[in-house]
Amino acid sequence: MKDSIIIELLQNTAILLAFALLYENFWINNENSKSIGAKIKIGLILSGIGVVLMFTPWSWVPGIVFDTRSVMITIAGLFFGPIPTIITMAITSIIRLLIGGDGRWMGIAVIISSGTIGLLWRSFRPNWKTKKPYLELLTLGILVHIAMALCTFLLPSDKILSTLKTIALPLIFIYSPSTMLLGVIMLRQYKNKKNRWAKLKLDESERRLTQVLESGNILSLLLNKDGSIKYCNNYLLQITGYAQKEIMGKNWFEIFIPKDIKDEIHQVFSNSINSKSLEKNYEIMILSKSGEQLHISWYNTVLHSDSNEVIGVASIGVNITRRKVYERKLVEKNNEYKQINRKLIEAKEKAEESERLKSAFLANMSHEIRTPMNGILGFADLLKEPDLLIDQQQQYIQVIEKSGNRMLNIIDDIIDMSKIESGILQVNSEELDINEIIDYIHIFFKSEIIDKGIQFVCKIPVPSKKVIIKTDGEKLASVLVNLLKNAIKFTLQGSIEFGYEVKEKHLEIFVKDTGIGIPIAKQEVIFERFIQVDIEDKMAQQGAGLGLAISKAYVGLLGGEIWVASEVGQGSVFYFTIPYNTEMIAKNTFVKIDIDLKDENQIKNLKILIAEDDKASAMLIEIELEKFTSEILKASTGVEVVEICRNNPDIDLILMDIKMPIIDGYEATRLIRQFNKNIIIIAQTAYSLVGDREKSIESGCNDYISKPISKKKLLELMHVYFNNES
Repeated sequence: MKDSIIIELLQNTAILLAFALLYENFWINNENSKSIGAKIKIGLILSGIGVVLMFTPWSWVPGIVFDTRSVMITIAGLFFGPIPTIITMAITSIIRLLIGGDGRWMGIAVIISSGTIGLLWRSFRPNWKTKKPYLELLTLGILVHIAMALCTFLLPSDKILSTLKTIALPLIFIYSPSTMLLGVIMLRQYKNKKNRWAKLKLDESERRLTQVLESGNILSLLLNKDGSIKYCNNYLLQITGYAQKEIMGKNWFEIFIPKDIKDEIHQVFSNSINSKSLEKNYEIMILSKSGEQLHISWYNTVLHSDSNEVIGVASIGVNITRRKVYERKLVEKNNEYKQINRKLIEAKEKAEESERLKSAFLANMSHEIRTPMNGILGFADLLKEPDLLIDQQQQYIQVIEKSGNRMLNIIDDIIDMSKIESGILQVNSEELDINEIIDYIHIFFKSEIIDKGIQFVCKIPVPSKKVIIKTDGEKLASVLVNLLKNAIKFTLQGSIEFGYEVKEKHLEIFVKDTGIGIPIAKQEVIFERFIQVDIEDKMAQQGAGLGLAISKAYVGLLGGEIWVASEVGQGSVFYFTIPYNTEMIAKNTFVKIDIDLKDENQIKNLKILIAEDDKASAMLIEIELEKFTSEILKASTGVEVVEICRNNPDIDLILMDIKMPIIDGYEATRLIRQFNKNIIIIAQTAYSLVGDREKSIESGCNDYISKPISKKKLLELMHVYFNNES
């Protein structure tokens, strides 16, 4: 009896193993894509296995037989799905109905409940293969065979209890574990088959990938999830200078990534592995074996196993080092062009502003020159009146003289500005007493300011001592005069104060007034040339707008700085500094002492040649010199000067105009010196530019005088060269 049970159990086991082989060889491949016909065919085969199981039962006790159809149909529902399982359930149920007997309804119920539970488990527990599959299969087996036990209530009532007692132990110790074991066998078949396919696919993918990656000038790289190098192509080795044996299996980040970013990049890689997501496009710098920096643009892909586990990273890259170099140069060029463009825009704006200011300046110059000219010409015309009183004549002459001085000041400002812009302005430093300069200027302006009803204050720290500085006295005085003139112009009441304070290594000189003040927006630009004509103030319309620009240039040449503090309606304070050396000793004074001129009558009977192409200027010079001369000759061109001098070797003095037709005064002087070395030649010019005196002396002149010719200066020169003449 026992041998018979063992044989019958072995038969059932063999049938179930055949069922398992059917799953491995005919179902696993492309399970989800099988056609309806294939699924029906498998259903018929499963039905046949079920029928075979029903006809190979085994007996635990006489009168009650068992078969393992419940195990097979349950696992069929779990692994094969609805169509094959429903077909199996239908056919085996029909066969069981035909077999008949008291247990037919129980048998049919077992078939239906087993298949149904298997299908429901497949549907509602889809992840059972990955989440504790052994426990899942055992639970499934127990649940199916609890249902089988309940199916005994479909037997005749007199057989229910005895049948339950008979099948209880087999259901618990044989059928439930058998369900689990059969499921485990088929699950392993499933996993083994999938792993074999995955390996084949991976090997094929790697083979194809290797073929692709070895072609073309692209870098290819496979990294394991720990960062070790699994594969790299020859192009990567070529550009980095490594041999394959030097890097295979080594950590990518340790070899190729610069130290300063190694930890950061490795962290990004680790985070990507953990999150199963990697930034696909990534640019990074790597190092070659020689330390050369290479810029690589990578396209990255995280590699997964069939179970969705990360196994590494595949990357292909393009060497963009040259492009980066070009981009950097392009950026540099672009920045350079931007700077050039910005400078061009600034230059354009400055040019436009300069053009606008120049137009305003020229309009103002026209006004400034025409105004004194109107006074000169108008009052000169009035002097022609026959019944003019002497007092009126003197009054008109003073107006003419004042208008002439005003026009001369404007011309001097323009000349000074041209010297500054041409860079030919020179500094003639000498040691001077600053107190003497301040005192001189105070006396010069005192009467004018007081007559205007304004208080005038001069502040000197130590009036009784000499404070010696080494500077250009004329330029220093010019700055102070310009600032005081502005203060006088814009101050209607209150006070004007000027002076200086001794700082650590410089003197800080100031001019303070209670005038109209300067808007904040204008304070930064008032030192620019022509700017004053742009100030919307009627009082600013007199003047060329060059005074502060000249003052700024002079202060800069003297080694100092100039600035202003002002508030509209409250007044202004102009400050400027000049270097101060406390160890210097006085050598010169600022105010020049006039030489003691001898009586004009001591210089007589000179033969003088006036070289001048302007008749008015020639007439003026002739009038000034007629008291010294016995004969005056005139020439209007350089050629005439040379010819007259050659024909009159007894000429004592030539007043040589530099600008004359045909040949200028310089060339005429050089020609005269070829045959007359002793004649006194004094150059006269209206240019008044730096270097004119030196150029005149170099050409052969004895001295130089600028136009308009000062009577006093002319007399000084006459006494210098002819004080022994009778």
